[in-house]
Amino acid sequence: MYDEAADFAEQRTQVQRMDDALAEVGVSVDWPSAVICDVGGGGGLHAGLLASRVLRAHCADVIDQHARYNGEFVKLQAEKFQRHGAVLPIDRYEFNVTDATRMMFRDDWFDFMCSVNAFEHIPDPTQALAEIARVLRPGAPVYLSFDPIWTADTGSHFERYVPEPWAHLLLDESQFILRMREAGAADWEVEDFRWSMNHVRLPVYERLFRVRAGEMGLDLLLFRSWSGTVHASHLEHPNFARALETYAREELLTRGMTAVLRKRPARR
Repeated sequence: MYDEAADFAEQRTQVQRMDDALAEVGVSVDWPSAVICDVGGGGGLHAGLLASRVLRAHCADVIDQHARYNGEFVKLQAEKFQRHGAVLPIDRYEFNVTDATRMMFRDDWFDFMCSVNAFEHIPDPTQALAEIARVLRPGAPVYLSFDPIWTADTGSHFERYVPEPWAHLLLDESQFILRMREAGAADWEVEDFRWSMNHVRLPVYERLFRVRAGEMGLDLLLFRSWSGTVHASHLEHPNFARALETYAREELLTRGMTAVLRKRPARR
């Protein structure tokens, strides 16, 4: 069940983590003059929290929140902010319905971009990063963070219905969906599992940030991944040993990653 207060608190934490990562690598953004974009921004809270510090904040997501809320999305968003002691400056905030792999924006536009907990969902994260490189202005940074990836113990994102760790790696799709339905999952949740998990494995992400990003004109300033399980008991679960027959231990235990990159300045 959705917990609005918890969501708001989590997004505030994510903004602080972003600020800390940028400070760690000495990246500064001229926030008052910046036009920014949150890619795969979902419900728009992250972009909304940044809107108060920037000239213009765009939230880009493939799900049409305007249609979902009968054209009142921004109004309802502003009311949500008010309930949690914050202000959403709606004159600086814009929600754009666009695919992360084919963004509607012109080249060399944004002064800063970010994406939080979206790159494990985007079907082609390599193409999404290429699009970010295209629409960032030269010299501008991007912050990316996401958790959990597909091969983590809870990488299905639906452990509330199928709680056994790594079950999504060991069952075929039809078996996993049957387990979801037996546990009470709604049709939309089944469709979400079927289509919104990209199944991208750890080596693909590592190569994307360490190799492919440079080919796209992005310099990697920070790359950090973290490991662990939601519960320590998962390491003793039979599914872990079974999954090790196909996947490397590092892959099964890596949960997520953070990267800070910067588009190279234009050549003179």
